[in-house]
Amino acid sequence: MASERDLQHYLMMLADARDIFCRKVQAVGHTGFPDLFLARMGRVALVELKSPTGKGRLSRKQEREIERLRGEGINVYVIDSKEGAEKVIKNLADA
Repeated sequence: MASERDLQHYLMMLADARDIFCRKVQAVGHTGFPDLFLARMGRVALVELKSPTGKGRLSRKQEREIERLRGEGINVYVIDSKEGAEKVIKNLADA
């Protein structure tokens, strides 16, 4: 997997194949919010994508946002690989 964009495309393709609602998210005027929103049968997950090269790191703002969301009971994943994408899809699809 060459880039974060490729990983995003792969995850969205997997979601579509398993009938999981998936959208790219933009929190207008607010930084640090995860990249993707996924939902299936009442279950929700947010995904922050990082470069598969291993160079991507969470910013402090992203760490705080993820911590706050998890504190609200939202499943938030940080992934940087195909295996991570597959885990997210499996967790939502097998519920």
